[in-house]
Amino acid sequence: MPRWGFTLLLAGFALFSCVAVAEGRAKAPETAVLTFESKSGANRKVGGLYAVWSEPVSVEDLQVVRPSDRFGCTKLPRCRRCALLVQQGNCTFAQKAQRAQAAGAKLLIVVMRTSAVTMGLGAESSRELRIPALGISKGSEQKILMMGEKLTVSCTKRERSIIGDLLSEVFTGILAVSLVALGAWYGVEDLRAPSGAASSEGGKAEEIVAVEESSGLHFVLFGSLLLTVLYFFMKYLIWILLLCFAAGAVSATAVLLEPAFASCMPNLRSKKACVIPQSLANLLGTEREHSWTDVFSESIGIVLAVCFLIWRNNDSVGWLFQDIIAIAFLLTLQRSVRLPNLKVGCLLLICTFFFDIFWVFLSPLIFKKSVMIEVATGGGTGQSVPMVLKIPALQNDLPGQFKILGLGDIAIPGLLVSLLLRHDIVRRHRRCRGYFLAGVIGYAFGLLATFVSLYLMQHGQPALLFLVPGTLIPTCLIALRKGELRELWSASYGPDAPGDSAADAENPRSKNV
Repeated sequence: MPRWGFTLLLAGFALFSCVAVAEGRAKAPETAVLTFESKSGANRKVGGLYAVWSEPVSVEDLQVVRPSDRFGCTKLPRCRRCALLVQQGNCTFAQKAQRAQAAGAKLLIVVMRTSAVTMGLGAESSRELRIPALGISKGSEQKILMMGEKLTVSCTKRERSIIGDLLSEVFTGILAVSLVALGAWYGVEDLRAPSGAASSEGGKAEEIVAVEESSGLHFVLFGSLLLTVLYFFMKYLIWILLLCFAAGAVSATAVLLEPAFASCMPNLRSKKACVIPQSLANLLGTEREHSWTDVFSESIGIVLAVCFLIWRNNDSVGWLFQDIIAIAFLLTLQRSVRLPNLKVGCLLLICTFFFDIFWVFLSPLIFKKSVMIEVATGGGTGQSVPMVLKIPALQNDLPGQFKILGLGDIAIPGLLVSLLLRHDIVRRHRRCRGYFLAGVIGYAFGLLATFVSLYLMQHGQPALLFLVPGTLIPTCLIALRKGELRELWSASYGPDAPGDSAADAENPRSKNV
């Protein structure tokens, strides 16, 4: 069921998702434990994140004050040994802190708009800020309100769980490596299926997009323009991104599930369920006539999209819907987009390599902050860019703490690994002696280097800085050892290549696309 319009849109989303490689990888703010106590002696503990300018401090028995201006943006009345509890919004975190500091408060607590505290309070200029500040989730505030009016609060630094962090990173790495391998396996299904099986069963012809030599340069130019526009207009465009992500979920889910429904209920694929207007079909990039298997698969996609939009900020279940949609995107990309040869793969990966480095490390010299990290974290909108996999941090009772991996970290190297598996099948290489296994292992080591660099540098790291050499270097070395570098460099594994079907799998040589 892939169509050219949807495939190009999907490729654009997956490539743009490199924006998210930095999300969650800036220096992690310190976590705190706030203990609220009522006059009756009842107490409740909630988690929070210290602001980026705050040193972790311990304070005790501060009177909780809710100012008349619930956002804390106007001049506040003086108070002694108090902690101001204000809402996110109406002004910057720095302005709230300045007002609280001028009022003599000893602690500033900002309630975030969502049920998750996904990032610490930031400020463009924090040199004059001395007041400790931290953010808590919307759910935590609701627990506090149930305790009554007159409360005191104590704040202590929460010790990190090294084992929990390590287990979370290991699980994130295993998930990423598994998706790269699974996507490659799914992308070469045409070589595993009997020749003509699809047509004999009434299957629909799949439209494959071949990456061109100029695609890497086009990605750099388009991605840079898009990043710049999002940096300045994120508060308006974030909603378009969310809707596009949800709309793409319907198409991606349909691509994955329609063949499964058709194999279980082959008669339903030939039965027409509905016909949509031509104008709507052109807008959605879909066909007018829909079979019952189309309707069933698209209905599941619609349910996923609606659930994502409703619960995207719910840290209990929202991440699950986002991850299911993201995995569908990745698998469909591996199936619908193909690298024809190593030359095109090198050009694409090298362009994204320097693209990542520039926008993470060099953009602050121009824009005074990292554009990629700013866009990836939502630009202060309270929303986050959805093109990421979110894995809840293990052994962490603070809501909204996730390990984040951008889809581009999986999609871009995954296209190369798919090419390697296709070449192995066509050349009939043994799995342990071919390119595919080496590519997957190289990807795993590149991901490991990314995690190690993050902990050592304590700064946002572009994963492709390690993943690109981790996959390209072993590929080229093995090709040199086998004497196949020239052949792999100029191969033709595009959708029109003779080796594109299992029947022609023994003919690996074909013209360039």
